[in-house]
Amino acid sequence: MKAIIQLTKRNLLQFFRDKTEVFFSFLSVIIILGLYLLFLSDQQVRNIEFTIGQTVEGIKPLVNAWVMAGLVAVSTVTLSIGSLGKMVLDKNRKVFYDFMVAPIKRYQLFLSYITSTFMTVLMISITIVVISQLYVVFSGGSWLTFDQLVRIAFYLLLCILSSTFMVLFIVSFFNNPSVMSTFATVVGTLIGFVTGAYVPMGVLPKGVQIVSNLIPVSQGASLLRQVFMEAPIQQVFAGAPEGVLTSYLKFQGIDLYIGDILLTPTIMVMYMIGSTLIFIGLNYWRFQKMKNN
Repeated sequence: MKAIIQLTKRNLLQFFRDKTEVFFSFLSVIIILGLYLLFLSDQQVRNIEFTIGQTVEGIKPLVNAWVMAGLVAVSTVTLSIGSLGKMVLDKNRKVFYDFMVAPIKRYQLFLSYITSTFMTVLMISITIVVISQLYVVFSGGSWLTFDQLVRIAFYLLLCILSSTFMVLFIVSFFNNPSVMSTFATVVGTLIGFVTGAYVPMGVLPKGVQIVSNLIPVSQGASLLRQVFMEAPIQQVFAGAPEGVLTSYLKFQGIDLYIGDILLTPTIMVMYMIGSTLIFIGLNYWRFQKMKNN
C-alpha cells in the first residue's frame, strides 16, 4: 500500500507541475465554452423560443445547464488522457521499465496510474460541477437539490471510471509521446461532436448519432444533462405540447435513442457499468501481456 501511495503522489505532482499538460487537458472544454459564449448561446435561445412559440423565463438557464453538463462529461475524457499521458512519457524515458524491475509489485505500478488519474479527474470535475452550478444560478437558474446532487455524483463517478479504464487500455499501446499527443488532439477535437457539446445531437447524421450514442461518455453526458436541466425544462416547457418537449429532448441529446429505442437512465447506467467492467478485463489482459514480455 505504501508503494501505491508514493507512486500515486509522484504521478499527481508530475501532472500538476506540468502547466502545459494541464492546459491542453482543458483545451476541449475551453473550445466548447468559447464557441458557446461567442456563437451558440443566443442561437440556442432563439431556437427554443421558436420551438415553443413564445419567450418565457428560464430559457437562458436551460441552455446554460445543457452546455455545462456537456463540459463535465467531456472533461472526464480529456483529463484522463492528460493524466495517463505520464505513463507514456515514463515508457519513453524508460522509467516505466525501471519500475517494472524494481522491488515493487507490478500491479502496484498500474494501480498508481489508475489511482492518480481517478483522483485528478475527480478533483477537477467536482470543481467544474461547482463552477457550472454557480454559472447557471447567476444566469437566473435554481440551485440543485440534494437528490439531484447525489445523482450527479453517481453519474460523475460512472463517467470517471468509464473514461479512466477506456483511456488506460488505449494508451497502454503507446510508447511515443508524439503519438500520444496526436491521439489527444484527435480525441479532443472529436469528443465535442460525440457528446453533442459542439452542436446538438440532432444536427448529426443518423449513423453518426447511433455510433455516438453507443459511446459511454455520450451516455454519461445525457445522464448529467437530465439532472442539470430537470428544473429549467419543467419551467420552460410547462405549457408546451408533449410532442414538442419530446422532440427537443431528442434533438439536444438529452434523451438518447438507438433507432427507435429510447435509452432510459437505467439502461445507460447498466451499459456504462458493463463497459467499465469490460475495459477492466481488457486492462487486466493487457497488464498480464506486458508482465509476460
